[in-house]
Amino acid sequence: MALIYATRYGATKDTAEWIKKGFNRDIDLLNIEEISFSDTAKKYDLFILGSGVWIDGVHKDMLKFMDTQKEELQDKIIASFILCGTTNKDIKGEERIEKYFTKFHSSLDKKPPLNEKFGGRMIIDKLNEKDRKLLDTFYKKVLKREFVSWDRTEPKKAEFFGKKTRKTDAI
Repeated sequence: MALIYATRYGATKDTAEWIKKGFNRDIDLLNIEEISFSDTAKKYDLFILGSGVWIDGVHKDMLKFMDTQKEELQDKIIASFILCGTTNKDIKGEERIEKYFTKFHSSLDKKPPLNEKFGGRMIIDKLNEKDRKLLDTFYKKVLKREFVSWDRTEPKKAEFFGKKTRKTDAI
């Protein structure tokens, strides 16, 4: 079994590690940027897939992996997760999160049995210059609020998701 994550600044990797801890069983933790798509899709029987959400959506390599390996991955993906700054505290937030999942699962014939949204993390000092400028503009013009660092990662929720995933019928 493999837990494949796509991260930009580390929050998704941290969350994948917490999920693995909660799963409490042998599972390979793999960075999407460091794998052979075809070899990985053939090697494992089951997958948990997770990505951070950026301005343009989930990680492009995760979408490419799922699209190019569609036949091999069918019925092997038991869970997926995303990390993002959007909260599901209102209808608009819930709709935006559902759009992220729809895009994430767009190459699949069916949605995985378990799916979860986690809070992300934004540490301004760790951003590269390009991302810092993009986000500063996004916060000022779109969100109309100050661009500040924040951390809404959820270690306990991620561990619980790992436990819940282990108990699914697919395993």
